[in-house]
Amino acid sequence: MQELISVDVGHLLKEQSDSGFVSPAEYKSLGAKYGDAFHAFQASQRDRQSPMTLSLGEEQNIPGLKELAGELSQKYDNILVLGIGGSALGARAIMQFMQGPYFNFCGRRPRLFILDNLDPTLVTQMEQITDPAKTALIYISKSGSTPETAALFIHFYSRYREAGGDVKDIVICCDQAENGINRIARELGCRLLHIPHHLGGRYSVLSPVGFLPAEIIGVDSAALLAGAAAVHQYIINTPLEENVLFALGACLFELANRGKCIHVLFNYSSLLYEFGLWFVQLWAESVGKRMSLDDQVVQAGTTPLCSIGATDQHSTLQLFKEGPADKVYGFVKIEHMPGEITLGAEFAGEKEYAYFAGHKMGEQLHIEQLATEMSLYGAGRPCYSITLRDMSAEVLGALFYFYEALVVFSAALWHINPFDQPGVEEGKTITYALMGREDYLHRREEYRRAVEQYNRERRIFRI
Repeated sequence: MQELISVDVGHLLKEQSDSGFVSPAEYKSLGAKYGDAFHAFQASQRDRQSPMTLSLGEEQNIPGLKELAGELSQKYDNILVLGIGGSALGARAIMQFMQGPYFNFCGRRPRLFILDNLDPTLVTQMEQITDPAKTALIYISKSGSTPETAALFIHFYSRYREAGGDVKDIVICCDQAENGINRIARELGCRLLHIPHHLGGRYSVLSPVGFLPAEIIGVDSAALLAGAAAVHQYIINTPLEENVLFALGACLFELANRGKCIHVLFNYSSLLYEFGLWFVQLWAESVGKRMSLDDQVVQAGTTPLCSIGATDQHSTLQLFKEGPADKVYGFVKIEHMPGEITLGAEFAGEKEYAYFAGHKMGEQLHIEQLATEMSLYGAGRPCYSITLRDMSAEVLGALFYFYEALVVFSAALWHINPFDQPGVEEGKTITYALMGREDYLHRREEYRRAVEQYNRERRIFRI
């Protein structure tokens, strides 16, 4: 397989006189500092002990997913995916990268919609543009009880059933543990797909969570998995001193310890915007941890941001270059983009326009990406870049797996658990109690009093 992605870490380095970078001498010593952690990470990948490697075993399920996607596509005009966080972001990224943001306007059937927020306005608008009897439902929730998605499912299930929809066509994708949604699925007799038990939601794009929507819109999920497998083989077979995952992860960790507390991913294609949002969740939930594995308070992690080039050159770039020097910048660009456009020789008498003649739009985008990266580096901002070979499923699968692996290795350096998310549990508990969920009723009065106290502390100004 021709190389899928290439990664440049050279501009995370600068001579020691500039403390905002890793010096060449320090770079040479990274193996001695972090080699043991990387070798342990490599072993967990090689032995398939890391939960993220569970995706590599999903190949056996792809024929069944293809068949299911074909059946739903034959029968329905629309497919509505209900999910939130990792249950939606990966599918969004696949759809946008592979088919573009205008897929649903191209006259193809079925159209695919992904509803990932508890917003009554969006729900109402969705009902105005889709016929519930002609709209198949795919309900994705790893736990089976995510409150936002559960509420959406209750609503759309009711509308679908009232419209005479066949409940046996409803697809439920969840953990295989005994829980309410598995019992509901068995009671309804609907389609039931299981996410590998130890594969966390934010790592689940390379599973039925991402594969079924991909197949519905004509993207080969086997190709996505092949790209991931290629990265996996690179990780386990490439020695530390030649392994870019080690180089990038170790440099980012060093820079985080020097105050680079924000990780900006600058994607140079609008087709990568949803991928950027997927990256934000993956990075934030995986490395943002208060406690270490040995129960020490560490408050680990850096804050991920997603930017789009060239658009955000006209918004956030001013801050990035001249604001606080607390960021590291990753650039992602696509080498070969389809639909290239050559500009004509219009307005030849005007210097502000004449120079465009004969140039391609993709060429200009690549030049602007390089100019932005060079400008930031020149201003003392460390940068790395990733070049994607093309806009294929293999490349996207490789990119997914590369960042998943980068996150897991980074967590090893921070000595934290990249697969839990304790920081979000309290908000869920408060919601369950105040909404009256039976097994949380014993805390309802406690939280009611807390809400009253919180409201008393407000200082509201009205305009």
